[in-house]
Amino acid sequence: MASDSRPHVFAGLGLPVRAAVAMARDPDERAPLLLVVSLLIAGTVFYTLVEGWSIVDAVYFSSMSLATVGYGDIVPDTDAGKIFTVVYVLSGIGILVSFFTALTKKTLEMQAERIRARQAARGHQS
Repeated sequence: MASDSRPHVFAGLGLPVRAAVAMARDPDERAPLLLVVSLLIAGTVFYTLVEGWSIVDAVYFSSMSLATVGYGDIVPDTDAGKIFTVVYVLSGIGILVSFFTALTKKTLEMQAERIRARQAARGHQS
């Protein structure tokens, strides 16, 4: 069987996903993850109720706003929606940065642990 030389789309996501799962399971490390999930839920509920958007549009807008992408294809029409978005983005960016910092730290810790385990296994085989 020939080796598949095409790049794998999700090749580098395994460890960060495992790190996120490990964070979710550890009560001392799950706060940033819960804050991001809560933030997305709050934004989705708000935009669904106040702007009348579908859940998909509300999640999409919430995510794009927090990621500071801002395509402009969907925008709040109400004054309440505009004011909420300002507060949402300004507070949400910090929460998102905190989450990605914690996720990166956990991913690097897990990678270092894997390297140590491999080195220890090689040491026993010599």
